[in-house]
Formats: sequence, C-alpha cells, structure tokens
Amino acid sequence: MGVKGLPRYRMLYSKDGPARFISHLDLVRTFERVIRRADIPAAFSMGFNPHSIFSFAAPLQVGIGGESEYLDILLKNEVPPEELYTSIGSVLPEGLCLKEVWRAPDDSPALMSLVEWAEYKVKVELEKQLSAGGLEGYIDSFLKQPGIVVRRKVKKGRVKNVDIRPGIYDLGGFIKDNILILRMKLKTGSSGSVRPGEVLDAFLEHNSLAVKPVETDIVRTGVFPV
Repeated sequence: MGVKGLPRYRMLYSKDGPARFISHLDLVRTFERVIRRADIPAAFSMGFNPHSIFSFAAPLQVGIGGESEYLDILLKNEVPPEELYTSIGSVLPEGLCLKEVWRAPDDSPALMSLVEWAEYKVKVELEKQLSAGGLEGYIDSFLKQPGIVVRRKVKKGRVKNVDIRPGIYDLGGFIKDNILILRMKLKTGSSGSVRPGEVLDAFLEHNSLAVKPVETDIVRTGVFPV
C-alpha cells in the first residue's frame, strides 16, 4: 500500500490546446472536479480544508504543452486501473487526455523527487532563413560559453541573475523553411529547473537571430526518469 496503507495510482496524460493556459493551481482543481465527477474513491487530506491527495511530477508553466505528464493519486481502496482509465478519461475537459493508468509500487517515492530532467520541443519562425550548417555552428557557439546568465523574476518582484548553462544538458535542432525547431534537454525537478523560454531567448540573443512576432510553440515531450 501507499501512504498510511492507501493504494497509489499513477497516470500518464497530455496537456494541450486550451489546457495549456491552465495554471498549475487550476490544474489541481480541475483534476479534483474530474475525480468527483468520475465517482472515484479518492483519499482526502486531513484538516480544516480536506482535498484529494495528488502528486504531480513537475508543474508546467502556463502556455507550455505537455505530451507525457505524470500524476499520482491516493485512493481509499483498490480499483482496477482499466476502470480508472475509463471513468476518468470520459470526463476530462478539452485539452487533457489520459493515456495510461497503472498501480504504482507501494514503496514508490514522491513523483517530484524522481524527476531530474525534461525534454522540450521549441518552435519559432525566423525573420530570415538559416541553413542547417549555420544552425549547427550557432548551437556549438552557444553551448561553448562558460556561463549563460539570465535575469529571472523571483518572489516579491525581485530579479536575480541565474547561470543556466550547467542545467542545459543537450541542445539540438533543425530548420524547415524558416521555422526553427530546437530540442532541449534541461535540468528539471525539486533541486531547480531551467526554463525553455530562457534558453530560447538566450540562444536568439547570442546569435543575433530575429523572430517573427508570432506565438512561440513550446511543448514538453517528457520528464525523466519516472
């Protein structure tokens, strides 16, 4: 059993479309409503304001899609995973799609403690065309920097300088017409995270690349290891 003898179930889901713009707090509330509508015997926390016991692998920033996101939930009793899959999947709102449900190991640690890195796909439209060879040189030059310092907003409106270079584990990409598609492997988890938007902005600035004023498409394709 999981915490205090309660069975733990792990869900794999995707987050896209209008669901991209749901904040993490609203996502928690959304899943609480879904669990109630699906009549799932969820376990609740103790205290003045009891709530379903959820554990997410790694929160997503608003506006970023997720292809393979993880969520743990504790139940009052055992339920066949296929029954959970059908019940929950049928009441999820647009943009959230349940892919898989399984019984997690009894000794499984908290999801967030398992995550060490994540992969992202970032797509932007450049103002000028760039050759594949040129992109390779730009990536090489960018990664050879001893440090990549960005300014990050923290609590109470303060801003601090953060060197994100140690948390950029890999960076690659390709050009299709004038569309730049970057694939990033970035540090993610309870010990700190590198944000894909920070990497993109630093990469464009370092290489003096201009992009068209259209929305940047960022998708997290996975979190690892889970």
